Amino acid sequence: MPAPSLIPTTLACALALAASGCGCSPDEANDASNEASAKSNADEPGRAPAKLSFNTDAALFEAALADLDRTIAGLREVADAQTGSWILLEKITNLYMRRARLSGSYDDYAAAEATLAEAFERAEEGAGPVLTRAALNFTLHRLDPVAADLDLAANALVVDDPTRAYIAGLRGDVAFERGDYTEAKARYDESLALDRNDSILAKLARWSFRTGDFDTAEQRYAEARELMLDDALEPRAWLELQLGIMDLDRGRYDEAFAHYREGAALLGGWWLLEEHIAEIAALQGMDAFALELYTDIIARTDKAEFMDAKAGLLAAAGDEAGAAALIAEAEQVYTAQLEQFPSAAYGHALDHYLEFGPPSKAVELAEANFELRPGVPARIALAEARLGVGDAAGALAAIEPALASAWVSADLFWVAAEVLAATGDSEREAELRAKALALNPHVATQ
Repeated sequence: MPAPSLIPTTLACALALAASGCGCSPDEANDASNEASAKSNADEPGRAPAKLSFNTDAALFEAALADLDRTIAGLREVADAQTGSWILLEKITNLYMRRARLSGSYDDYAAAEATLAEAFERAEEGAGPVLTRAALNFTLHRLDPVAADLDLAANALVVDDPTRAYIAGLRGDVAFERGDYTEAKARYDESLALDRNDSILAKLARWSFRTGDFDTAEQRYAEARELMLDDALEPRAWLELQLGIMDLDRGRYDEAFAHYREGAALLGGWWLLEEHIAEIAALQGMDAFALELYTDIIARTDKAEFMDAKAGLLAAAGDEAGAAALIAEAEQVYTAQLEQFPSAAYGHALDHYLEFGPPSKAVELAEANFELRPGVPARIALAEARLGVGDAAGALAAIEPALASAWVSADLFWVAAEVLAATGDSEREAELRAKALALNPHVATQ
C-alpha cells in the first residue's frame, strides 16, 4: 500500500512590521535608500516597492494548475472505463488534494472527498484507500477518524518501511494538533528512522521551530531541501514559505521576506506567498501597494481572509463604507465554508470574528475549534475570545496549559500577558511580556 505524497501544512502565521536598517555601514545605507525608494513608489498601483520586489509572473503557478487539471482529466477517463478498480480514483483524490493546496479552494477538497467516496464504493469491504482517507480527514481537521484508518493500514498483511514511516508521521501530526508535543516528537523520530525523506524532515523542523529550537529547525529544513527534486516547485516554494514564517515569528523581517521572494521565484503567482508579501507591505505603511495586491489576490481566490485584510486597510484610510462592505462579504464566504467543511473553516472564520465581532460568535467558534484540535494555537485563540467577552477566568483556564507545554512563541507569551493583566497578576504579566519581546521585539504591533 503506497503512502500518498503529502506536504505538511501550516495555514496560520504571524506577520509584522519590517524594520529598516540604521547606522552608517554601506549595506545599511543601501537598506535606507531602498526604503526611501519603496516609499516613493508605494502609491503607484500594481508596482511592487523596491524593497518588496518579487516575481509576479504567474505562468509557473498557472502551468502547475493546468498540468494537474490535464492529469486529473486523463485519469478520470481511464477510471471511468475501469469500473472494477479504485486505484486510479485514489490517485485522482490525491491530485485534487494537491490542487486544493495550490488553489486554496474548498471546492477542490469537495471534489477530493467525492472521488474518495467513489473509490470506497468500488472497493471490497475492509479494503480501499484508507491512508488517503486518513490524509484527507487530517487536512480537513477531522482528527477523530484518522487513527482508525492508520490502524487498518498498519495491520495490513504487507506493509513496507516507507508506508510505516508515513503512518508514524501522520500519527505525529495528529498528536501535534492535539497538543501532545512529546508524543508527536516520538512519532516523528520513529518515522525518520524508517524512511528519511523531505516530508518527515519538514515535520521535525516545524516541531523544533514551535518548541523554540530555531537552529535545529533551520537545519532540518535545509536537509529537507536537499532531498527535494529540482523540478518539485510546490514543495520547494512551500519550504521557503515555512522559513519565512519562522523568521517573521522572531521579528527577522528582512530575512523572512527574502524567503518569500525565493518562493515566488520558484512558483510565481502563488497567492499564498503573495498574501504574506501584501501583509508585510501593509505593516510597513505601503498601503497603496498592499491594497493593489490584496485586490488582485481576492479576485483570484475569493478568500475571505484577504477581504478582512483589505477591509482593515480601507478602515485605516477612512473608507468605512468600503471596509464594511468587504467585512460583510467575508462573513458570507465564511458562512458558506462553515456549512461546507465546518471543521476546516473554524480557525479561519474565528480570526474574522475575533477582529470584527460579535465577540459571542468568536467564543462559539473558538470552543468548536478547540474541541477538534486542542493544541496551543487553539488555546491562544480561545483565550483571546474569552477575553473579548470579559471572561478573564475562562481565558486563564485556556492559556495556563499552553504555558506549561513545550510550545515557545512570542504570540503565546503576549496573549498570556494580556490574560494575566485582566486577572490582576502584574508580576507574571511583566515576566511574560519580557519573554515575548525577547523572542520578537515587534510582537505588540503584529
